[in-house]
Parts: sequence; C-alpha cells; structure tokens
Amino acid sequence: MTIRNLLLKSASAFAFFTLAACGGGGTGGGSSSPALNTPAPPLNNGTNFDTAEYRENSALAQMNILTAYDNGYTGNGILVAVIDSGVTEVPELEGQLHSASTNVANLDPNDADDFSGHGTAIAGVIASKRDHNTNNSPINMHGVAFDAQILNINATTSANCPDLDNCSFFHSDLANAYDYAVQHNADIINESLGSNTFPTIGLQQAIQRAVAADKLIVQPAGNIEDTDPAGTGTEIQGSARVAIANWANGQIIVAGSVDSNNVISDFSYRAGEDAKNIYLVAPGEQFTTPDHLTNNSFEYVFTSGTSVSTALISGAAALLMQAFPNLSAAEIADILFTTATDLGVPGVDNVYGRGLVNIEEAFTAQGQLSLAGNGFGETATIGTANTVASQNLIYSGGAFGADISFRDNLSNVMVTDKYDRSYNIDFSNSVYNPQAMIDLDRFMTGAMSTRRHDIIFDEKTNVRMAWQHDDRFNEIDKRYFSNHLDRHRTNTGQLRMAISHSLDNTKSVSFTAGMSLPEMLEDYRPDDYIAPNKHGFNMLLNPAETIGVSYKNNGKTTHEIAIATSEGSIPREISQVPINFQNTMVLNRIEHHFTNNLTASFDFGLLTEKGSVLGAISTGALEIGRGARTGFVGGKFNWNITNKSNIFARVSYGLTKVDGSSTSIIDQISTLKSYSYLVGVKTNGIIRNNDQLSISFSQPLKLHGGKGIISTVSNRDYVNNNYTMSYTAVPLAPRGTERDIELAYTIAEIMGVRAQVNFLYQLNPGHVQSIPNSKNILIRLGSRF
Repeated sequence: MTIRNLLLKSASAFAFFTLAACGGGGTGGGSSSPALNTPAPPLNNGTNFDTAEYRENSALAQMNILTAYDNGYTGNGILVAVIDSGVTEVPELEGQLHSASTNVANLDPNDADDFSGHGTAIAGVIASKRDHNTNNSPINMHGVAFDAQILNINATTSANCPDLDNCSFFHSDLANAYDYAVQHNADIINESLGSNTFPTIGLQQAIQRAVAADKLIVQPAGNIEDTDPAGTGTEIQGSARVAIANWANGQIIVAGSVDSNNVISDFSYRAGEDAKNIYLVAPGEQFTTPDHLTNNSFEYVFTSGTSVSTALISGAAALLMQAFPNLSAAEIADILFTTATDLGVPGVDNVYGRGLVNIEEAFTAQGQLSLAGNGFGETATIGTANTVASQNLIYSGGAFGADISFRDNLSNVMVTDKYDRSYNIDFSNSVYNPQAMIDLDRFMTGAMSTRRHDIIFDEKTNVRMAWQHDDRFNEIDKRYFSNHLDRHRTNTGQLRMAISHSLDNTKSVSFTAGMSLPEMLEDYRPDDYIAPNKHGFNMLLNPAETIGVSYKNNGKTTHEIAIATSEGSIPREISQVPINFQNTMVLNRIEHHFTNNLTASFDFGLLTEKGSVLGAISTGALEIGRGARTGFVGGKFNWNITNKSNIFARVSYGLTKVDGSSTSIIDQISTLKSYSYLVGVKTNGIIRNNDQLSISFSQPLKLHGGKGIISTVSNRDYVNNNYTMSYTAVPLAPRGTERDIELAYTIAEIMGVRAQVNFLYQLNPGHVQSIPNSKNILIRLGSRF
C-alpha cells in the first residue's frame, strides 16, 4: 500500500470515532482529526526552526508557533496526559512517552498501546519529535511541543475498541484517567474524546479534582456527523459542557476547528452562547500525524476534526508553560483566551468564541509592565507594551552632552507583565540625543534678521523689544500666493522684551520675558558666533520661555541679583506624551570696575530643576532624577585693551545634588561636578571702521565627575520566584569633551549689504568622543531694503 493510499484511507476512517456513555454504547462527537517582547531569559542558540518538517503542517504557522521556537521554547519539561485509545511508541514518538504510561481500563500498564490509531495521532500532534536530520520521509512532521513528554493513559480495552469505527469508553474509566493524570503530576490533560452525553457525577468530580490540582484541561467541541440532523452543532457537545461550570475556573478550554483560511470547519461544533468565553479555535483539517501500526516505518496519516484542534491547543499551552513556569493553569488559559486572534463578528461571538490561538501574541507582554526584582524602582509600573517606549526615555543634553555614557548598561532590563512573566527590554534605544553639531538654521535666522526697538516712557522707565523678522520672499508670497496663506500668519517670532525702571541714580529693577540670562544681565552678545551660547549654567534655561526679574545696585562695585525661570518639553516627535521640565535660577553677581577698561565679576547662585538633571530630561525606569539642585560659582573678565579691542573670559563651576526617583533603575547618584569656560578677543576697524574680528575658544558646560548605580536582574528562578540582582556602578560624565574654536569676521553696511564669515572648528562635538571633529564655514550676506 502506498503512502498516498494509506493517507486517504486513514483520513476517511477517522471521521467515525465515538465516545460511549458509562455502561453502554453511544454515538456522536469526538472524532479524530488531523519582542515587548522576548521572554527572559532567551534560550535559543540560533537554531533555524523554519524547516520543511515545520512547514509540513501549516497549522503551526497559522497559530504563529515559530515565535516560541525562536525564543527557545519547545515544550521541554512539560508533561501532557493524553486520555485516549492508547499511544503506540512509533518512531515519531520514540522516547516521548512517560514511563508511567498505563491502561486505566484494565489496570495493565503493558496494555497501553493504541487500539484504534486515534490516541497515537493526538499524541503525535502534540509531541512528535523534531528529527528532520534523520527522517527522510517527504511528509515528515513534528508536534507543536516536540520536546514535551506524553503521559499515555489508555482508557479503553480491546473489547470496547476493536477498531476505529467501534471504540467506546466508560465514564468511570475516564474518571480514573483524570485522577491518574493528577497523581502523576501531568501539567496538561488532553482529552480529545467527546459525545453528546453529559458526564456522570463521578466523571465530573474527577474533572473537578483535576481543576483543583491546577491542571489545564483541553476538550473538543465535537464533530458534526453526516447523519446528524440539521442544526446540530450550534452549541458545544454535551461532554464538554463541564467547561462552563463555575468550578471549572476557566481552566477547561473547549476546542473548535477552522480551515486553512480561518473559517469555521463544516464539521466543527460552534461555541454557542453559553460557552463562547471558554471556546478557542485552532486548525483542524488535514493534519499530518504518525500512523499507529506496529510495523510503522515513518508512515503518516491525515487527520481532521476538533480532536486535532484540541491537541494543537494542548501543545501551544505546553510552550507557554515551559516559558513561564510561574503561571497557573487558569492564567495559561486566560492568556490563550485574551490573546487569540478575533475571528467572525468583532468580539467574542457564538461561532468562534474567543478566536484563533495566537502564540506570538500570547508570548507578548500583556497589561501594565513593572520593573522586575527587588532593586531600585522595585515593582514600579512603567507602561504597557505599546506605551513603554514613550514613558521610559532619556533626552540627553546639557552637561551630559549629546549622548549618555551609560546607555550600554540599559540594554538588558527585566520587566514583568500583568501575569508576572519576565521580559527583557533593550532600553539603550530609548536614549535620544539632541543635535550634537551646530544649528545653522537657527543661526541663519539670528542676528542678521533681528529687529530691535526701544520705547522711552520717561527718564526712569524704558521698554526694549527685540524679535526675529523674516521677510524673505515676502513680496512673492503676497503677489502670487496670498490666497493660500494663513490669514493669521506672521513674519515675526522669538519676541524678547525688557522693562527697566530706575529707582534712583544707583539702583534699578528690570523685568524680562523671552531673554536669556546673558541678555538680562547685558553680557556679551552671542550673535557673533555659530557655536550656541553653551557656556555657563544659564544654558539650562530655555530663553524663549524665560521670564525674569533683576535688581542692580550700580557703583564702582556693582551688586546684581537676577531670578529667572523657564519651562519646556521634550520634542513631540520623540514622545507623544507631554514630558515637561521647569528650571529656576537665582544668580548673584558682584562686579568690580578696576578701571574704565578693566572689569571682573564673581557669580554665585542656585539652579533648581524639576523634570531634568543638568539639562538631561528623563522619565520612568530611566529617570536620572526627578530634579536637581545645583550650587554654582563663576567668574567674568573683560579688558578693553584699546578703544577698539577687548579680551573677555568666562568660567563656571557647579556641584549638583540629584533628587532620586522612586520609579527608576538608576539611583545612588553622587554629587555631580560640572564646569565650562570661554575666552576670546574682539577687535574693530581691522580693514574698515565698521568691521569686527572675533576669536573665541570655549568648552560648553560638561559633567566631569559623578557616578550612579544601575540595578538590573541578571537571572530569575521561576520555580522559587527568586531574582539574582546586579548592581553596576557607572560613570555619568560624557566620554568626550567638546572644545570650540571660532573665528568670525563681520563687515557692516557696504553699499547696504552686511557680510559675515564664520569659521568654526569643533573637537568631539556634543561631548561625544565617537563623533569626528567638525570644520564649518559660513558666509552670510544680508540687506535691508
């Protein structure tokens, strides 16, 4: 007999498997039928599981089983009890049968072999071994959980099962089979049998004992026979209705069958109203399984029916159990229910119930995620699989530079989902870097498009306003595109304003908005340079959002106090959830005029940050701190060498105390040390009276001292629910040091044109060692007309 003929003959025969009621024969149901996020720890060593053996049964791909294999989960260590007509240890099941396999109907452990072929097929669907290297059959296959063990519990006798068409089981034997499975610590009980007869009290009690023992049970919905009256199968068959009992605790899954297009099989009983919440579907048509004959030489049969669907779901559950041994049977079932692919009408319905088993989704983290272990931020919730990226991030910047030196230590952070399952998340990709290089666009619209206007109210009070005015292509817009322009469009932006009032001849007070601190204090003009104004702690205030007040006592020694506050948020392209920060600075400046040409000042003050630490904004599990307080000192030096030239220098140094976060894996941050400096020279009248040459050498604000501790889970013992914690000390200072050397030459008003040339050389831009040194030259021409 050829394999093809055997296949066709066996597939036809399997349509008539029956389950008998206790004490007599019966007819009907139960015919045989054919990252997040990566769980932690991953076990796969690079094996390719997408083989011809895997593809032989398309049902595996239909349920997205490959996700489990690729993560190294194959059912190893899971014991599945198969209550059936026996299982013969054919080549595909060699070594897969548990030594305690037995026959509970005649109490003869030596009489456990298959009487009809049904039990072997079901065991093969679950656990046929993966042997593509040694089995050259063109229709070689493997089971869903090919490394699982099968506890073969034969629940019939040769007298009650002379052949496939006449096989019956006593409910008392089935009850003994359930008890036997519990006694031998089976994890899953697969009973691919069924009838329209409701289980006896004794069988119900045995199933209830299995539920109480935390066993997952999978039963078939039932097969509609050709001889059944019209309308049969609108609800699950009678033998499976124990699944809807209150005591079932959601641990009994009823399996229906779909075809390769995920359409309910013609022969499959539907879920019905009562059972729709505990009903799942899996493929159940033309599944390749091993034949049970003792002379089997890798011969196979095609099987169809809800029995196959039942076995597939049992195998899928075994994969979940291996991956997450902490889960109870009820949780395994709940995960399979809630992650199933919805079929039919939207939501749970009377045909497909909860939907098609989807192992890829079942392995994905569900619900709120929490930090695993007992380290820093213990059990803090950090979002869901869909929101974790936007709720846990670092937007680097400020003294930390354009990168985070410890980002590599964030690549393996363990979290748990709502079922307390562990997953590893690579948070190193959640570090976002501001632009490390120069911002030419901002500079291009800087000083050459700045407009200023002073309003003098009286001898004591005046208002100074400045704004950016962009009138490029203005006439073209008006002439040709006026119908398309927003009527509220304006050509002005970055409005800055200061109101100054003299209290007497020596004292004055100012109120400002939109001005940087150097502008408030009438410091040097930063417009001359491409390199942004990055020296000093004032760089941590957002000028566009800054409001401030200052009090100045003039004299040979001037004392000035300034208070400024600003706010901002992470760019929306990084996080759709608003992440805001607010900084407040109190600055005291004592400036002494040694001569008319030489002045020096001493600064000291306090910077308070909320939502950032030295300019780095962070949230959730990666929060460097909820805020920080920085005490700083600084110095300023100006020397007018001649009436056309001057030398200037700035330096600042600060100590920062970080406010710890209760949600972060980063803690025990030491006192941070940061500093910056700037030195330069300006001279006028080099070639013309209205030209200017500027040279500067500077280091932007940089963190140069301080460390923190990062806590992560290096291993989890699921059995004892213990975590092995790892605490790693990490330096927080950036790896590189940016230094900016810039030369700027400006010629004003030559035939109405203003020209400026800037040359900038940057070492380690953004304090990032890996970024090559940068050379930049910019030529600007501007005219007002």
